[in-house]
Amino acid sequence: MTRTHHPRRLAAALLAGAALLALTACDTGQYPNSIFTKHTEFNADVGSLFGRLFFWGTIVFVLVEALLLYVIIKFRRKPGQAEPKHVHGNTTLEVLWTAIPAVILVFIAVPTVRTIFRTQAKARPDALQVEVIGHQWWWEFRYPEYNVSTANELYLPTGRTVNFALKTADVLHSFWIPALAGKRDLISNHTNFLWFTPDSALGAQSWNGHCAEYCGASHANMKFRVYTVTPTEFDSWVAGQKAPAAYGAVAAPGQSPSPATPGDSAAAAATRSQAGAAGA
Repeated sequence: MTRTHHPRRLAAALLAGAALLALTACDTGQYPNSIFTKHTEFNADVGSLFGRLFFWGTIVFVLVEALLLYVIIKFRRKPGQAEPKHVHGNTTLEVLWTAIPAVILVFIAVPTVRTIFRTQAKARPDALQVEVIGHQWWWEFRYPEYNVSTANELYLPTGRTVNFALKTADVLHSFWIPALAGKRDLISNHTNFLWFTPDSALGAQSWNGHCAEYCGASHANMKFRVYTVTPTEFDSWVAGQKAPAAYGAVAAPGQSPSPATPGDSAAAAATRSQAGAAGA
């Protein structure tokens, strides 16, 4: 039976594959949750490891597929061909397909172990200490050095290493800032650590943070914002956080704010101020 080849179909398949490969190289700046950044040494190390593994994986794929195609074409059945002889084992081939993967694993294992030890090492002694406490369903950030605490907002100075002590107040959570570092779990009765240094060139920018471990009905809403600021802006932010809280509503132009009584809430003071403005 004569078989018909379809070069157009083959060309279309190759073109589609090339297009998909090209799409994987799109600009990561368009994707705020991309992990392929070099904003910190953590992501730079992990990205370098990923690139190396992808390189060796591509070489193995190309060689295996090329050998497979060669065997399919070279030893395909031909009209009138006699029954092939049965072969039991081939020592040379068996040694090769055992030794070659072992050598490839060495090229993969060495940089992998190095990256693991580098990212799991202790942070610098002068690093900014931040305690991260996961709650159902919000994030608490404490700065022991400054006696400052925030909820769902994390401010980090650029150019300074930040060491996070990760704890949970209830169930398992997972701390993740994709553009700055990898995931690290928050485990009950245990403290995990994660550190990285935001690049000095980042300046004032905001980043997305997520809980990457299902932690209950409102898990999808357990998000936070990370702000990288210059050291001067960070000091200014700390000073603002340590300033006394301002109670009462802001007066409208030409109006004087209603005084707040001791023990009065900010909401009550704001209500009185609005009522006074309406009566005027």
